[in-house]
Amino acid sequence: MGKVAIKANALVKWFGEGETKTTAVKSASFEANFGELLYIVGPSGSGKTTLLSMISGILKPNEGSVLVEGKDIWQMKSDDIADLRLHKIGFVFQDYHLFPRLTTVENVAIPLILKKMDWNEALKVGLSNFKVAIMRQSYTGV
Repeated sequence: MGKVAIKANALVKWFGEGETKTTAVKSASFEANFGELLYIVGPSGSGKTTLLSMISGILKPNEGSVLVEGKDIWQMKSDDIADLRLHKIGFVFQDYHLFPRLTTVENVAIPLILKKMDWNEALKVGLSNFKVAIMRQSYTGV
């Protein structure tokens, strides 16, 4: 068994109060090891995005804990959580969340800029990654 990358422990998230309270995630627990591929599947509205938001430091759970490389992210300061997302967590949203006035390559370069990479160098890396994705798609259809 590999080293644990993410451990979710009894995560619970609800929205609203009283009669309008709706539970989105009820006591979800799992471990994901480095090098392991994990699928989170379910019908629309089943809590997948809410679960991913909690384990990535975007949305705080009402109950439970999330450990990333052994550190409880919800005990960290908000700046440290943001740093964790910048350096450790990659997220591709189903509706992309791109900056509409930037090109595709510029959007790809944004995380590199946040990591203090020079703008022109970030664009070169972004373009390189974009070309790899296009080549992969043309050869594999994926």
